[in-house]
Formats: sequence, structure tokens, C-alpha cells
Amino acid sequence: MPDKSLTQDHASLRVSTPLGKDKLILEGFEGEEHLSRPFLFRGNMKATADGLDPEGVVGEAAHVTLVDGDGNQRFIHGRVTRLIRGPARWHAELRPWLWLLRLTSDNRIFQNKTVPDILQEVFDDLGFPDYRNSLTSQYQQREYCVQYRETTYDFVHRLMAEEGIAYFFEHAEEAHTLVLIDDISAFQPCPNAGSVPFNPLPPSQNWLNDCRIDDISVEKQVVPDAFQSDDYNFETPGTELKVSVSDGDGSLTVYDYPGGYQLKDQGDGVAKRRLDALRAGRTLISGASPVRSFAPGFRFTLTGHPFADGDLALRTVRHRAQQNEYGNTFVAQEMEAPLPSPHAAPRPRIGGSQTAVVVGPADKEIWTDQYGRIKVQFHWDQLGQKDENSSCWVRVSHSWAGKSWGAFVLPRIGQEVVVSFLDGDPDRPIVTGCVYNGDNPVPYGLPDDQTKTTLKSESSTGGEGYNELRFEDKAEEEEVYLHAQKDLTTEVENDRSTTVTQNDSLKVSEGDRTVSVDQGNEKLTVQGQRTLTITGEEKHTNAAGFTHEVGGNCSLIVTGNLLIRANGTVTISAGGALTVNAGAQTTMTTGLGMDLIAATSLQMSASAAAELKGGTVAIQGGLVKIN
Repeated sequence: MPDKSLTQDHASLRVSTPLGKDKLILEGFEGEEHLSRPFLFRGNMKATADGLDPEGVVGEAAHVTLVDGDGNQRFIHGRVTRLIRGPARWHAELRPWLWLLRLTSDNRIFQNKTVPDILQEVFDDLGFPDYRNSLTSQYQQREYCVQYRETTYDFVHRLMAEEGIAYFFEHAEEAHTLVLIDDISAFQPCPNAGSVPFNPLPPSQNWLNDCRIDDISVEKQVVPDAFQSDDYNFETPGTELKVSVSDGDGSLTVYDYPGGYQLKDQGDGVAKRRLDALRAGRTLISGASPVRSFAPGFRFTLTGHPFADGDLALRTVRHRAQQNEYGNTFVAQEMEAPLPSPHAAPRPRIGGSQTAVVVGPADKEIWTDQYGRIKVQFHWDQLGQKDENSSCWVRVSHSWAGKSWGAFVLPRIGQEVVVSFLDGDPDRPIVTGCVYNGDNPVPYGLPDDQTKTTLKSESSTGGEGYNELRFEDKAEEEEVYLHAQKDLTTEVENDRSTTVTQNDSLKVSEGDRTVSVDQGNEKLTVQGQRTLTITGEEKHTNAAGFTHEVGGNCSLIVTGNLLIRANGTVTISAGGALTVNAGAQTTMTTGLGMDLIAATSLQMSASAAAELKGGTVAIQGGLVKIN
């Protein structure tokens, strides 16, 4: 039966839970606190009442009070994350609110935010306001930062490790606060134990002094003495981004790629943080004490020790307590040593490709920047609005890319694209192709038109027209088809040769056709007949001579008048007979004389009258007959 008379009023260990005062009596506990890791305390409690409901405790806040011999109190506050109820005793685990982030995961994108900004947004969105920013450095904005299939706990620890941010907890009776730091100078003096002597006492005299160090050992180990990294920035591909930092001769160098930076001065900071993290454990001081206020994130001055005196920063404290008994073991480092970063899970990797939808402003069909990058929204993005803010600018892979030459096909808003990730990093997407889907079907019906291959675009804005280069490979129906929605321009720097084995047809529906040969000659050869039909006027202009040779007969038929005009001489020469036939009158007028010369005979006749008239008429001949 529970002993209802039990009370914690004057106990050195006390627990407070949502069940009420003295419903549970704390008998003892043990726990661990680490810098940049959630604490864990396990306590054994005795119930003083029947019918206590564990549902009112699990997940709720509780706190433990430790009282030393001088009456100084230390609080340990947390959430009850596990509770085991036995016949008479309860066993509970107490952890910080930060540990609950292990129980949530997300796929989420952050853009143009610093890591402290991201941490604040994550904590606030989850409803955990008990944190304090004690950071002193300036942090670069991250253009694109992805939480991908990882717990929120792993995500925030990964970001803190990358930026060299550590944390510890401050405990009060009603809350515990996560404190973010980036320099070891942020460690606070231990309450009531700013200076602690090395003064081991025999067990029988432990009660005489709670502010002492009972045991000290110093550990030194070999660690890397240099760090190098490199990266690549496509905007400045010729810029050297390799950085190096050392704290020795560089014989133990760690090299990493990619370093996760785009500018060399950023890389210098990354390298320093990485080396600091590697060397933070070079010298560790371990010890034991009864100082209840020892906790990670706090410091004290050790005195009276032959080789370990000085200012020490606590990294780990392990507690063990029962009523009227308390002791801890701790691990510390020298205050001059660099601040250790959190232990982080590896960055998540995306082993294959994903698809996404190209997005942009609502009033645009195409959205890009000077590098031909596009914006996309992944199918797993729960917060994106399918607009220009859904992602960072994402580079697009092309089959050929040179210095202002190559192949270029820009995906448009609404298309589904295939996205890969450089080195599997979710923060470094690259578009590698496009795929059709139910909303964007293939250009021709399949499988009926499976022999067609096409490159077909769509007019923008509006989409009523298209340009297309199409190949039909069906046997006996092979075709190359070219369609220009408006203009077609062809430029040939040297020769052009076109061979057509059968028919060749050129049709200009509207407008003019101009053929210009600026230098050189034009030659047209037709083996058969040539028919030229002009429904309007035709005008030939030759700057030099004009020769027209006909191998057979030549007919010139004019339904109206015919005018032949030459500024010089006109010569009509016939190897046979020459006939000039007019349906009406024939008039020949010359500015001077006119000669009619026949090698044999000249005959002039008229059916009615013939008249020969002039100022002087001379008729000469060997024999002249006038009838």
C-alpha cells in the first residue's frame, strides 16, 4: 500500500510532476549532460497514492530539485519522455524539448536565410519558444537549404555543426532554455562554484565540503593538424577556391570536397571551423566531484592541483544521486581550446533522380535568368506555392554547352523535368531532362505515330503556333518536315548544294520573292521543258549584254502591243527567209535614209494602189519597165 504520509519537504532530492505535490517521491536518479546534445535523467520514484494516471505525466514538464549541504538549490527541468509504472515504484526519463525533434521529420526548403534564422523558424513553427541566441558571429545567407527525409533533430544539428554553433541548457524551476553559442567565451561561471579546489576527502568526511574536486586526470591524444577543402562556382569557373588552414606542420591533413562554399573568404571560415572541431578534443580533463551545479556550458577555475590548475570548460557531466548522497564525473577542456561542434548525422543523400514541375510567375510562360536557370517545385514540397519562390534558380543540363555555342532548350512553366543532385546533395539540384505526362502529352499519338521523331516548339506568349523539325522513318513514307511559324532564315558562309532526285516545288503564297547574287554568276539548266507563267508584268533589266539562244524554233506571242527599242543599232538577221506580217498597216520610219538591198531581186506590190513619193525620185537599172 502507498505510504500517504511521505513528503519531500526537507529532502535533498525532490521531484515535481503534474500529478501534484508529493504524489511521487524521488528516491534517486542518474543522468548525463553533454555539450550540444540532449540531456537524459532517469529517476526512481515511490507513489504515495492509489490510482495515479501515468497519462497525465508522459510528455509533460517536470523538474527535479537538488539541495547541497549549504542549502543551494539546482533545478533540472525537462519533459517526461518515458514512464514505467511498477507495483510500488515508477521509473521516469527526463529529456529536453529539443529531443522531441527526433520524433518529427519533414521535407522542407529554406531560401535566403542564415542558419540562426532557420533554427528560429523551425523552433517557432514547432511551438518551442524556450531558446536564446547568444551568437556573436555574422552568418552568410544560404540561397537554398533543404531538409530532406531527415528528422528535424538531425537537420538542426547538421546545420549547427556546419556553422560551428554549439548549445547548452539553462535550467530553472519552471523551464529549461536552449542557449546557442559560437565561442567558448560564452560559457558561464558555475553557480556557487566559480573556483573549486582540488581537495579529495576520505568518504567519512565528504559531508564537510560539497565544493571540491576529488579526482583529476588529463588526457592528450593525436588529432589532425590541418584541414583543406575546395569547391566550384559555375559563375566564376576559373576562380581558385581551395583553402587550407593548419595548426602544425600539416602532416595530418584532412581534405574534403565539396567544401560547401562559393567564395574563397567563406571557405576560409569553413576550414577554420572544421579544424577547430577536429582539434577540440586534443586535451581533455576528466574528474569527479560533489558539485551539484556542474553542467555543460559552464566553467570553473581549478585550484590546488599539481598539473591541471586553470580555467576549465565543462563538456560532459554524469550525475548520480540518492537522498543525502550526490556525486558526478565530468569531462572538461581548457578555456583556450576551440569550441567543439555538435556531433551531426551525415547530410542526407539523394541517390537517384526525381521529377519536379517548372514554375514561375502566374503571368509568365517562361521564367529564367541570364544563365538559363529555372525554378521548380518538387512533388514533396508541402509549402511551395508553385510560383517563382518555390526553389532557388536551378541549372539546366544540355547536350552541348560551349562558349556562346552549343545546344539550348529551355524548359517552360508547367513542364515536368527530371532533377538530379550534384554529389547527391539536396541543396545542389540540376535539371537533366524533361518528361511527358498526362497534362503534357507527346506531340503525336502513340503508338500510331511511333516512327516520327520531332523537335517541336510552341509560340509564346499564347501558344497558337509552333516551329518544328520532324522526321518520319516509316518505310516507303520517309520524310523530313520543317515548319516555321513565321520567318525562316538560312545563312550559308560558303557553298550550298541541294540535290532533288524527283520534283521540287516552291510556292510563295503572299508577298515577294527576291533572289540576289551579289558577286558571281547564276546558271539555270533544264533538261526538259521550262514553263514560266506570270499573271502580272515582267521586267528584265541587264546592266550589260543580253544573249538568248534557242536551239529550235522561237515564238514570241504578244496579245497587246510589242515595242522593241534600242539606243543603238537594231539588226535582224535570218539565215533563211524573213517575213514581217501585219494584220493592218505597217509603218517604217527612219530619222535619215532607208536602204532596201536584195542580192537578186526586190519586189514591192500592193493589191490596191502603190505610191512612191519623194522630193526627188530616181529609178535606175539595166532595164526599167513601168506599166
